[in-house]
Amino acid sequence: MTELFNANLNIISQRWPIIASALQQVSFDHLDAALVTGQNQTISVNGIQLSSRHDRLAEARLLIHTLPQETQTVTLYGIGMGDVPSLLIDNPQYSQIKVCILNLAVLALVLSYTDQSEWLNHTSVSLSFNPDTRLDYPYIAITPELSLCDEAHARLRDLLVIELNQDFANKRHRLDDPLTKDRFKCNEALIIKDPDAASLIETMRSDKAIVIGSGPSLEEHYDYLKALSKQPNKPVMIAADTALKGLLHHGIKPDIVITVDSLIDSYHLPLEDTDNIKLVYFPKANPRVLENWRGPRFIAYGQSNVYDALAQQYPKLRLYISGSVIHPAIDLAVNLKAKQITLFGCDFGYCHNKSHAFWSAHSFKQEDVEERAWVNAIDNRMRAARHWVLDGHGNRITTDLNLRAYLRYLELYIARHPEVDFYRASLSGACIQGTRYKEPNA
Repeated sequence: MTELFNANLNIISQRWPIIASALQQVSFDHLDAALVTGQNQTISVNGIQLSSRHDRLAEARLLIHTLPQETQTVTLYGIGMGDVPSLLIDNPQYSQIKVCILNLAVLALVLSYTDQSEWLNHTSVSLSFNPDTRLDYPYIAITPELSLCDEAHARLRDLLVIELNQDFANKRHRLDDPLTKDRFKCNEALIIKDPDAASLIETMRSDKAIVIGSGPSLEEHYDYLKALSKQPNKPVMIAADTALKGLLHHGIKPDIVITVDSLIDSYHLPLEDTDNIKLVYFPKANPRVLENWRGPRFIAYGQSNVYDALAQQYPKLRLYISGSVIHPAIDLAVNLKAKQITLFGCDFGYCHNKSHAFWSAHSFKQEDVEERAWVNAIDNRMRAARHWVLDGHGNRITTDLNLRAYLRYLELYIARHPEVDFYRASLSGACIQGTRYKEPNA
């Protein structure tokens, strides 16, 4: 260890002995670290700079400027090169500064090559080794460290990333979005005519429900689901639209299919085989899908303000959704009074080196040009994925930012429904907080 590390560690030992002990045991040899020089110097870790190399202090001031003017207590997620806490302690307005460690090895590296003694010594600063996954407001996130955080802080990282990207994500769901307005107009006749999904609450009420996504782990359970679907007192089975092809191919007919996305087209769904399958759709659904669906249709809305005007004019059941069709599928199960919900194929990541169950392995006909193009696009996105979540075994599986966000939104939903027991049928997909793993044949 360096002299700088020992000097920094001496302060931490006096103030936070547990953190000091952990720092003495951690190694950063596995990190690909290098000094980067511009107008300033910074450290690059695994190709990610911990700060600007041009004007570190200007960058730190910009981050601090995002705080509300009256802020006195601030939480800092990550440390970077230490510039933000160094500037925060210069302003007596900030009476409490909580600094949260996101990666202990990165901190050890920074402490080995930079002097952080000034802010470590400051009485207004506290150092946190195990920050709560609930966000402390107001806060500053050192964004490079969100990409370098360790497994223990993955959920916290994801919640921070979701908030930081919220404005961008919401652009797809604006009230004035041309595609949304066009779809509402195209589907207005069906919106008026089709029954409310709320009518299913009486006819489909069930204590137990199966919710089926199209994640790769679904392939582990086709045989089980086929056997279950033939039982007289089976749970109600609710499937996401993109799971239907694989299910029907394996002789499994769900009770209800949910479709939400405006991009889901007729080539995603075997519409000719949908007799007696109930469809619950949102107003953005593709008119071709709705016109050619052979089973009964029911309409529901999301809970965002995009649907408020429609809901006032034509009231329908409103279901929870934050980006994924899995959300309203689960919320529908809760509305059907299910007290036990088991998730199949709800992976939120690319386990088994695949993007979807069935689709990648499907033998395409030569004429299925659109279908082939869609699968190729999804598979290309999977191969380019740079993000990760932890699976049920505690291992990393690749994922995308949007899938990671859908997972965290689902966990927030589950936390709001303690009256329901949630289970997941596989350990291959993402570990979902609030669920328990249960063998499908148990």
